[in-house]
Amino acid sequence: MAEPTASRLRGNFPPMVTSRPRSVVEHATTMVDQAAGVAVVAASSDPALARDGASVAQAPTPDLRDPDREEEDLSAIRARVLRSARVDVVAMIAADLAALIAATVVGLVALAAVTGTKANSVSRLSHNLWLNLPMPAVVVAVFAAYGLYRQRRRRFVPRGFHDIGLFSHAVVAGAFATLGVGVMLHRLTGRPEVVPAQLLAITLAVFVAVPVGRGSCRMLLSLRPSIRTRVVIVGSGLVTAQVRQHLEHDRGVEIVGLVDDDPAPGTDILGSTADIASICRKLSIDRVLVTFSRSHPSETIAKLRTLHGSVAISIIPRYFELMSYRSQIDEIDGLPMIDVAPKIIGPVSRFAKRSLDIVGSFLSLCLLSPLLGLACVAIKVSSRGSILFGQTRIGRDGHAFTMWKLRTMRTGAELERAALADREGLQGDLFKLRDDPRIFPLGRFLRRTSIDEIPQLVNVLRGEMSLVGPRPFIPEEAKAFEGWAARRFEMRPGITGLWQVSGRSDLSHDQLQQLDYLYVASWSLLWDLRILWKTPAVVMRKRGAY
Repeated sequence: MAEPTASRLRGNFPPMVTSRPRSVVEHATTMVDQAAGVAVVAASSDPALARDGASVAQAPTPDLRDPDREEEDLSAIRARVLRSARVDVVAMIAADLAALIAATVVGLVALAAVTGTKANSVSRLSHNLWLNLPMPAVVVAVFAAYGLYRQRRRRFVPRGFHDIGLFSHAVVAGAFATLGVGVMLHRLTGRPEVVPAQLLAITLAVFVAVPVGRGSCRMLLSLRPSIRTRVVIVGSGLVTAQVRQHLEHDRGVEIVGLVDDDPAPGTDILGSTADIASICRKLSIDRVLVTFSRSHPSETIAKLRTLHGSVAISIIPRYFELMSYRSQIDEIDGLPMIDVAPKIIGPVSRFAKRSLDIVGSFLSLCLLSPLLGLACVAIKVSSRGSILFGQTRIGRDGHAFTMWKLRTMRTGAELERAALADREGLQGDLFKLRDDPRIFPLGRFLRRTSIDEIPQLVNVLRGEMSLVGPRPFIPEEAKAFEGWAARRFEMRPGITGLWQVSGRSDLSHDQLQQLDYLYVASWSLLWDLRILWKTPAVVMRKRGAY
């Protein structure tokens, strides 16, 4: 975790406070307050709250801080957030313009190669570029009208796939708007009209160029510490620790610290919720993330209301284990509700998923065959034994199959498993070592880059696996899945999946169960495409790959 430095503090600030166990006097005081009828909140039956050690929280005392000072803090926060938003929007517009210009060139060159006509030939490339010159500016204006630059500021971690529907609609609308602008310029100035075939070729190129450009821009911005999203978390406990674990692997996010009125024992905090406006100003906070706390929620809600509009706020909901990005928000008379997204599966959906598996695995094998051949030669030269390693895994409906991988361990490694587990003191249902001594040097590289998993594309072609699905387990590990967790066997296991893009081997067995259940229970083809979109970046970061 990146700790705040003295250079970032612009004024006096309360030191880090370490929570301590409540004394006997404090417990006695609480009991007296309850007997006297003081507003006390009973322990919640919510399992998420129980995980954070919630028991009894006393209603907070009124905040007596200077309201003028708090308003100064809020004004300073709004000014800084506005400056940060301007930098972000300017960077995104510049990335979009560069991508649109590149898409114009690529689209026209591709059209010249496909059609071979004189009007679209490469010799007339400069003329055709001038003819389609309005398109980048028009499309950026349409993006702004659709709120694509404002929408990404609301995302905790902006991802291109979140707004794929809105983006696609905006691109098509931008193409039609460019056609209209071309007609208008033709009538006003006599300028040649835009050729529909050229516009179509450029539009197709835009669907690839703009997401790549935006992703590259976000990656470059994340490398600059001054542009990272600085986050303070309200709450403490197990869920808060889990959130921090995930966010600390994101280079675009910097966790500054925690704020809580009644922190879990041993937790370092920046201050109480009453100090949150001052904390946000002095530590240049971009976003407040609300998790679970043992304290009474009324004061937290009041302080968040004052921050609303000055700094971005995100909230982890209760029962988050049942929710996914497909969950939708509804309301009854102003009371918001979040639904548990149903599985969208039927004959058409299964046919579409299987078609995606066949086409995707076949094309991937064709593209990766040179790399696969090179890896096979390297394994044969550097280690004794076979090139491929086959292992029994449990697939759809509990049927066993042989999953193939490139061999990354020395010969006879499976026979050493039980002794190694005893020596390392491994317990539980998931066997995974960060530094497994059975892996030879080249095998470690193959694992970290996921090259060893390329042969699994053959399992996908044979219908034993899918490109996206639950993690495949060996029979001994699969026996541990019972009840709701056994729903993972309703679908084919995948080469990648929600578990892969959420931490891979860094996840605990319970987290794997939850993610696989969530994927199966709320499946959709769009979710598969989203996971496939995220997988290459996860593989390149090598997080949890061992």
